[in-house]
Amino acid sequence: MRVAKSISIFLAAILACLNPAASLACSACMAGDPKTAGTYLSMTLMMSALPLVLVGGLGYWLWRRHS
Repeated sequence: MRVAKSISIFLAAILACLNPAASLACSACMAGDPKTAGTYLSMTLMMSALPLVLVGGLGYWLWRRHS
């Protein structure tokens, strides 16, 4: 039972990789839909800046707390 499920998942993954239309959903290439390119760019910038802001905010909070 477990082997049959693993084989079916493996075959589904192979078929998904062989489907060229699936690459249109790639958010990194921004070629799928030009209307969403700005959204992808802004979310990429936000996700890149969020950890820096959180670490900086924590550092600022600790600095203010201990000074």
